[in-house]
Amino acid sequence: ALLLAPDYMAIKEHYRPEGQEKILWICLAYLAFAIGSVIVYAKGVEAKPWLGQGIRFGILMWLVLTVPSFFIAYAVQPVPTMLMIKQVLFEGIDKIVLGVITAALYRP
Repeated sequence: ALLLAPDYMAIKEHYRPEGQEKILWICLAYLAFAIGSVIVYAKGVEAKPWLGQGIRFGILMWLVLTVPSFFIAYAVQPVPTMLMIKQVLFEGIDKIVLGVITAALYRP
């Protein structure tokens, strides 16, 4: 919402009106992601350096969650190409950071 605000405002008629955010659903989505991703990480962790595993995990989560969802949304919704590209790239950075945080917190 902060980094892409100008991009979203250009097509705001395709989204819910401002002030109508469904914050509960956003919080539940992030909670589900946090629980699920930590469980997946715990099952796949290896006896290797944590940083590399965190980066790998973030990239894999990006490939599984972000790329398909934004590519499919782009195919079926009136989203500008540059907005989709920015969304995918920023989400890639986000997922890698979250992967590194997960790996750092999971260390024995």
